[in-house]
Amino acid sequence: MGIVSIKTISPVSKLGLWHMAEPWEDLKTMLDLPASEMAVLEGISKEKRKQEWLACRVLVRNMLGTGAVIGYDQERKPHIVGSEIEISMSHSGEYVCVYLREGPPVGVDIQQLKPSISKGAFYFLNDVELQWANLEDNVQMHLIWSAKEAVFKYAGDASIDLKKHIIIPAFSGNQNGRFEVNLQKDNLSKAIQIQFDTFEDYVLTWTL
Repeated sequence: MGIVSIKTISPVSKLGLWHMAEPWEDLKTMLDLPASEMAVLEGISKEKRKQEWLACRVLVRNMLGTGAVIGYDQERKPHIVGSEIEISMSHSGEYVCVYLREGPPVGVDIQQLKPSISKGAFYFLNDVELQWANLEDNVQMHLIWSAKEAVFKYAGDASIDLKKHIIIPAFSGNQNGRFEVNLQKDNLSKAIQIQFDTFEDYVLTWTL
């Protein structure tokens, strides 16, 4: 199916969404992969993972109007080789999303709703959040989880703990809106605005 949307979030940022209806072999024909990326692709054993990996890169190409090589630093944070443009990527179910911005870091996350997420809520909800979060509200649970993942990607620090270092004050909303997330680790304390949207059985969150 391909591109669902490419939204201009600000004069220097774009958010793209791709619906993966094509097999990975078709996605591969949409790219001119250099030898380094071909080697990475050939090392991926699962066809679903190949589809996700390629769809992200096809979407980046459509967003930038040109091909780009995506590398990863020692914390596994992605970057566009030879570019100052910040990038974040996510995939779930039948969709991948890419967030690009000139300037500060970015974080994006997409999650397909699952009925069992409340069973693992104590993995990502801290004591503060347990006081207000509704474990029976499946959309809210996924928004909390997704927002924490987006902030984790924004921070680019693999040692960050979703439960300990990323704290979300109470918020309300069901279809689209904004709320605040607090990133607190060592001497770092930062309030990060999260924008969210819901569609079909998915939630999508991204840092502002």
